Amino acid sequence: MTEEKEVQQMIEDDFTQYETVWTQFYNDKEAMEALFLMLINHYIDKINGFAEGIEVLSAYQTVEKQVEICRKNISLLIERMKLFQQNNYTNDGLFDLYLRQEKEKDVVITEMDFTTVRLSIGMMEEISSIEKEEIMQKLGEIEEICSLPLTRKRKWDKLRQYVVWISGKDVKIAIKLLPLFLKI
Repeated sequence: MTEEKEVQQMIEDDFTQYETVWTQFYNDKEAMEALFLMLINHYIDKINGFAEGIEVLSAYQTVEKQVEICRKNISLLIERMKLFQQNNYTNDGLFDLYLRQEKEKDVVITEMDFTTVRLSIGMMEEISSIEKEEIMQKLGEIEEICSLPLTRKRKWDKLRQYVVWISGKDVKIAIKLLPLFLKI
């Protein structure tokens, strides 16, 4: 069997392993870490940029947060494996494919309303329930300010602190929240 065929078969086998672990051991830290390490070991030298952008686990984080980070990292790795597969198992042009796919995901929709943003944030698997609660609370505060019978300048003055808060968030979250400031 050629090396290319071996890689193709390994990817298929690992997709099957991923499905099993993801469905049966979704909250199991050891199973998720083992899957993550297996994927890294299999593809770090085969797929260009495979491990770029993964989040680092810390012993100081809660087990739930560690599992959440593992799932997020695994999702990123699986996505890269699928892109490698779509790219005919070659690294030629793969980075451009990564960039194109990331841009497609991060399209900014300026006609978003608060309800749509709440639903969108609620559906994001990569953020914790604690962070979702914080975002929902801030969204309520932002919506309240936007609906006040004040001049745009006064509303903006009240909203500035939220812009600073958003700047500390992940880009995927910020892209969803920033269009709401156009509502003033």
